[in-house]
Amino acid sequence: METWKNKDAFSWVDDYFSHISPHFDVREKDLLLIILPNRAMKLNSTGFKVLKFMKEGGSFANLSAKIGDNDDRRRELFHFLCDFRSLMTGCLGEGRGRKAVSIEQYSGSFNTLPVLSEIAVTYRCNLKCRFCYAACGCQRKDGDASEMSTKEILKILKVIRNDAKVPSVSFTGGEPLLRNDLEELVSGAKNIGLRVNLITNGTLLAGNDRAERLHKAGLNSAQVSLEGPTAEIHDNLTEIPGSFEKTMSGISSLKKAGIHVHTNTTINSKNSNHLVDIVRTVSKLGMKRMSMNMVIPTGSAVNSNLQVSYSEIWPVIEPVRNETRRLGIDFMWYSPTPMCIFNPLAEGFGNKSCAACDGLLSVAPNGDVLPCSSYPQSVGNLLRQPFSEVWNSASSVFFRKKEYAPGECDGCGKFAACAGACPLYWSAMGTAELFGRRKHAAA
Repeated sequence: METWKNKDAFSWVDDYFSHISPHFDVREKDLLLIILPNRAMKLNSTGFKVLKFMKEGGSFANLSAKIGDNDDRRRELFHFLCDFRSLMTGCLGEGRGRKAVSIEQYSGSFNTLPVLSEIAVTYRCNLKCRFCYAACGCQRKDGDASEMSTKEILKILKVIRNDAKVPSVSFTGGEPLLRNDLEELVSGAKNIGLRVNLITNGTLLAGNDRAERLHKAGLNSAQVSLEGPTAEIHDNLTEIPGSFEKTMSGISSLKKAGIHVHTNTTINSKNSNHLVDIVRTVSKLGMKRMSMNMVIPTGSAVNSNLQVSYSEIWPVIEPVRNETRRLGIDFMWYSPTPMCIFNPLAEGFGNKSCAACDGLLSVAPNGDVLPCSSYPQSVGNLLRQPFSEVWNSASSVFFRKKEYAPGECDGCGKFAACAGACPLYWSAMGTAELFGRRKHAAA
């Protein structure tokens, strides 16, 4: 007898969805399944209706009655729910051979609204990182007139959830912990159904109960910047002596408070030879996730000697990938790269392309929408304009259509996947690396 015919074949469904529902969202506008915070899958209309019904607390018995309980429906539903469970537990792989999975040629973004959001609540910072995308330094310590008020940020959070239909938000900066109202902002985001993440250097969590207060307010997770495995390397990049020890203490405070935490490292010429040691440091802290990205030549990093080129990056991160696999750490790679130079798909990192005004909604401290947090060119302002007007403006569409891509990318068969990588990189570094480069493009 086929499994779906057993009377207990669906006995697990109700309990499973009662536990898993906070970890995914479905969106009708573009028929998207979003696994929080930022993995997106395309659904058909029936799949959307099934997941929406179950996420909203429906029972399998009522679902079955709603869509029909004949053999064909029962079999299709069984395969769909089992494959969804495999997807959520990381066992689906590419989905080949799965009854509920259709594999199609990728032709570019399939979302019409952003998947992920972030608000830089301040550009003030207590560190002076040499590669800061916003060139924050120690400026504006007493506040800045261009920072949104608590009320204004709470207003934009509602825009993110209700108009942009994004299920999560990251509070970033600058250093967001410099805002005394951060707990109120976290609570406000949580109360309207957003998953809340904090991007921080962690130093202001050392030796106090701030992490515990943030946890009580509803903070789900935190990403802490770790730029070296030792104080010598880390503090050289942050330019603040003692910051390494405070960051390590902040990580411990977050873990103790019950907040999911992972580190992020910005790869640059001063730490690129120490990345494997950073992996080992993360492992010793008992963490199972970490991420890295390339330094972006903007802000403090403009005209610096910190840049690692696209042509150099794979030899730098291959040992990191190997060491994280050995230690059982989930390694996330964030930076878009041209597939003709470095293909992240071929190396197991998934597809990476520029998310500017596409998968990402990035809001500056004054309410401006930026293509991304590193790109200081406003495409609109959510305090003065409706979201739809900003998102569909000519400036936003320019980025969404990847019109910034270098001319050398014209006609490339891999363009749909990498979309020409990072426009800020090309603007600062030039496009000479692209000449005749196709050797690493084979997936």
